[in-house]
Amino acid sequence: MNDSPMDDRLRRGGTPPDPEALQRVAGERREHPTRAERALAAILSELNAGALDGRFRREWVCGGRWIVDFYFPEVRLAIEVDGGYHRSTLQRSWDLFKESALESEGIALLRVTNDEVFGGRERLLGKLRQAWRAARRNPRPTRPRSAS
Repeated sequence: MNDSPMDDRLRRGGTPPDPEALQRVAGERREHPTRAERALAAILSELNAGALDGRFRREWVCGGRWIVDFYFPEVRLAIEVDGGYHRSTLQRSWDLFKESALESEGIALLRVTNDEVFGGRERLLGKLRQAWRAARRNPRPTRPRSAS
């Protein structure tokens, strides 16, 4: 039986990745953002004192195993910028798995596409504001960790 890369990823889902390795990868991604991530960071910085009043982190480790493009810890909102490869069936499945895992950790996830980042600014701002307001209205408690 041939396992797909997704099967392998899901099977390994029970073992948390090495925290130091995750931090290294996040650091590399912070140093080398995509064009869309740079553009969204600029937009979020502009909104930081206004509609999205809160500090955000770039390429942040959430839930002990996931790196998200942007994270607002005050409201537990993560934002992912999805490029073209997110349209593949395999990647969409992985994205849904990641979203579910983050939600189980009490973290809301908003996905925006590259087209949304570079398209109509007002539409993107509306989507960001809506997600921010929803996250503020619905605080997500952290899930209790089991003692080991």
